[in-house]
Amino acid sequence: MIDQINILTLDTTTIILAVVFGVAGLLMIGIGAYYFINQSLKGKKAKEKEEKIIFEHSDDKFIEALGGSENIISYELKGKSRLVLTLKDYSKLNKEELKKFYIDRFLEMSEKVILVGNNLSPLNDILNKTKTN
Repeated sequence: MIDQINILTLDTTTIILAVVFGVAGLLMIGIGAYYFINQSLKGKKAKEKEEKIIFEHSDDKFIEALGGSENIISYELKGKSRLVLTLKDYSKLNKEELKKFYIDRFLEMSEKVILVGNNLSPLNDILNKTKTN
């Protein structure tokens, strides 16, 4: 009879541990799925917002924020997220206005300014249009 009680206790402990770890595992899977779905939705919303902001503002406002077309010496798009600019007068750069075009950061060097954002291809297109006109 004592052997039966020990076996029963061991089985109950095993069952309790299995249930606890099973519930914990399911919670972890659920939280992971929620996080993944939430992050992918945020990415889509951010991209839609970015496109909306870029297309709401005129090309002229972007060029004005850079100090005008005569202030731009050269530019180059590196990937989709970095726009490298060489300007005549860096004091004419309007950072607050540029942030409206979804630029996250500004890296300033002695001879260059690098605009960093998620997708700066539309801004490069604006610069291409301005230089051809």
